[in-house]
Amino acid sequence: MLRKGRIPVTEVNPHLLCVLCGGYFVDATTIIECLHSYCRTCIVRYLETSKMCPLCDVLVHKTKPLENLRADKTLQDLVYKLVPGLFESEMANRRKFYGEHPEECEDATLEDRGEACMEKSEEVEEEQISLVLELSANDKRYLLCPSGVTVGHLKKFITVKFSVPSKFKIQFYHSRVELSNNLSLHDIANLYTWRRVSYHIRANIRGEPGVQA
Repeated sequence: MLRKGRIPVTEVNPHLLCVLCGGYFVDATTIIECLHSYCRTCIVRYLETSKMCPLCDVLVHKTKPLENLRADKTLQDLVYKLVPGLFESEMANRRKFYGEHPEECEDATLEDRGEACMEKSEEVEEEQISLVLELSANDKRYLLCPSGVTVGHLKKFITVKFSVPSKFKIQFYHSRVELSNNLSLHDIANLYTWRRVSYHIRANIRGEPGVQA
């Protein structure tokens, strides 16, 4: 029986991992003979000692296996979109590397050097999402936000709007899963079940260890 609705991101996660390193794809690269994908660094290193696909043992190429590898930008964009913080972390690592090895910068692209930004479509930027802050049964605040607004932005808004002391920590949850600061409202709508009528994320304000709320 087919399930209706969106597939939980936890079920997609295994398909975003490189079997050679066990981590999320970075510079996702696909073998054109069998369409299996790996991190580019991982598969290039592997093919130095083998000409077969690590997963299915298909012959990649008799003499020049690297010629049958293709960068998979669609897959990489999907991984960056679904894994919070991965893009920023990878770009930071690349900036650090090229900062320590400036001689390698000559033929490097902006993304290679860690200076690229996540691409966002105009449709996503222009979309507006309505939010309701329910402070109590009789006290509701209504907001109209761009879909690009992040959890971090909402935390700052609540901190300033309601003068939340720095000793308290604001956390946002969806179905008991804490939402990271870099997730946008658009990301949340795509990662979890989206309902046009009502959509609930819960904010929690708690004191740091030893602080009474």
